[in-house]
Amino acid sequence: MASETRTVQILDPCPEDIPEERVLSGQIPTLEGKVIGLLENRKYHADAFLQELQKVLQTDYGAKQVVYARKFTFSAPCADETLDSLVEQCDAVIHGIAD
Repeated sequence: MASETRTVQILDPCPEDIPEERVLSGQIPTLEGKVIGLLENRKYHADAFLQELQKVLQTDYGAKQVVYARKFTFSAPCADETLDSLVEQCDAVIHGIAD
């Protein structure tokens, strides 16, 4: 009888040693002095993540203001009124999701 060799691949959940750098959109070359919208989808931990992101945006990137909004539920599209309000008030919007 022939012996069979099996392998197991183990994935390392640790963050990369060198995170990937991304640049801002050419339409908004800097966040300094800008109003940034954060749209939460109401999934578990989304609020905690976006609250930390709000601090980073203002402290590290110089955002003038952060406007926080929530969807009614993660399983439905965002209300038109919420989107319209964010578009009217903000230079950019980040839609944050979590689980």
